Amino acid sequence: MHLMKGPARLGFAAALLALLLGPMVFSAGSALAQNPPATFYGTAEAGDAVTASIGDAECGSATAGDDGFWQIVIAAEADCNPTSGSTVSFTLNGEAATETATWSPGGTPADVANGITLTVEVMEEPDDGMDDGMDSMTPPSPDTGNAGLVTQSGTSALAVLALGVLALAGVAGARTVTGRID
Repeated sequence: MHLMKGPARLGFAAALLALLLGPMVFSAGSALAQNPPATFYGTAEAGDAVTASIGDAECGSATAGDDGFWQIVIAAEADCNPTSGSTVSFTLNGEAATETATWSPGGTPADVANGITLTVEVMEEPDDGMDDGMDSMTPPSPDTGNAGLVTQSGTSALAVLALGVLALAGVAGARTVTGRID
């Protein structure tokens, strides 16, 4: 029976080590990026040109892909001098969009799943009874995305691995404390 307690003690030591190193694992991603860029995205018609500006300075532009998705990343060091709370305005095919967003480090659209749906005010055209497809400039509804289950960093996988090791070590440590080693 004495030989079985050695591995259990090793498990307890591993659990203690995991508890001590756990905070470093979870804070590694935030320590590397002190001022991350803000990311703005949404859907429009395929081929639409989207431009983001702060004040009179252009911060970035994108062209909607075949699926209508567009994305603009604005870094804190961008030429348009973004600061936390700056208003980001958009144009859609050169026309001012009604929607705006607020820049903040690491910011994303308020509706993370769907992004920003850009619309431009269209002059009312007389109803000539013909459906020429020009009655609305609202882009199609976006898909639901990944529901936040996929990230762009490896921190999530590392956190899951650390929690798994911690759980195994905790079970081994608990068996040592209770003396229930078979």
